[in-house]
Amino acid sequence: MSVYRNPRSPFWQYDFEIEHYRFYGSTKLRDEHQAKAFEDARKIEARALVERLKAEGSAPLTLKAACDRWWTEHGSTLADQRIRSVLDRLVEIMGARTYLHTINDDAVSRMVAERRKDTRRDRTVVENDRKVILRRPITPRTVNRTIDLLRQVMYRAADNWNAAIVKMPKWRKHRLKQVKRHIREISAAEEAKLDAAEDRDYADVRRFAIITGLRKGNLFLTWPQVDFELAVIRVITKGGQPRVIPLTREAYQMLWRRRGDHPVHVFTFVAKRTWKKHPKNSEERIKGQRYPMTYYGFTTYCRKWKKHGVTARIHDLRHTTGMRTLRRTRNLKVVQTLLGHTDIKTTATFYTDALVEDLREAMEETSYRKPARKKTDQLIK
Repeated sequence: MSVYRNPRSPFWQYDFEIEHYRFYGSTKLRDEHQAKAFEDARKIEARALVERLKAEGSAPLTLKAACDRWWTEHGSTLADQRIRSVLDRLVEIMGARTYLHTINDDAVSRMVAERRKDTRRDRTVVENDRKVILRRPITPRTVNRTIDLLRQVMYRAADNWNAAIVKMPKWRKHRLKQVKRHIREISAAEEAKLDAAEDRDYADVRRFAIITGLRKGNLFLTWPQVDFELAVIRVITKGGQPRVIPLTREAYQMLWRRRGDHPVHVFTFVAKRTWKKHPKNSEERIKGQRYPMTYYGFTTYCRKWKKHGVTARIHDLRHTTGMRTLRRTRNLKVVQTLLGHTDIKTTATFYTDALVEDLREAMEETSYRKPARKKTDQLIK
């Protein structure tokens, strides 16, 4: 197509294809004849670029192929296995045969608009003696993570796979505004409720999470990760970063008494019933025997917290660690190190609310007024 006007811009725009490669953008010109001359020059440059890409062996890559390869090489190694379903949804919205080099800002905008219509399961209620599943819209944070996922796939394709991508979308302008929520800290009273109601095996994992500040994906240790001689554990955290975390006396004793429960896994649970074929993982279980605690099993178990009057997420255990540590130490750097944040700005953004008591004391000092002396006192003096 020839140059055209966009109602939102005073400049003429260009948009054309050469051998299935799409080139588009603003001419930054207000005169139509000058804009057409600019487009002609851009077509010559574009054709030369296409010839160079072909000579270098760069080839068009479909979104489906790129997402599958990204998952195989990188995504499958991450702790969050929900990424696979997000990739599938991304392909469903944008089209499996869509070429990466044709994904422009308009395509990303349409994807974001469609993604915002998606919902997620909220809770189950009983209406007229029937269970009804209520759903709610996904959050702007989830939409932004979908944008980031598409960006990762496209950059990896361009940098690692020699895929032909002429121009990347302007990712930042597509991100939705996220409302920051308060950090949820589990109180001592709530801990006491859970201690009284929970099975000891699961209570140990919860307490261990609060002591160490580990993410859920790092909680389920194997014995080679535990060093009793040095009183430390070794984990590979988010971003592939190796970390050495010291054990407190309580955490040390918690792990020490679990020796012999399982040859490989540290945290285990006792099966409450015999399953010849478990409905979720098809594994056989025998009542009274111990089995490794898993990421998903712990998640399912912690949904029972609400029954005991504690409305919190598993990640709030980590928030509790950060809040309590900052409140006791007044040292943001210590909290950053404990939680494994690469940037102290992240720590400052989320955990400064822990110093609310300091703020209260300062407010009390500045708001205090000395009582006025009576006139009789002044006359005596």
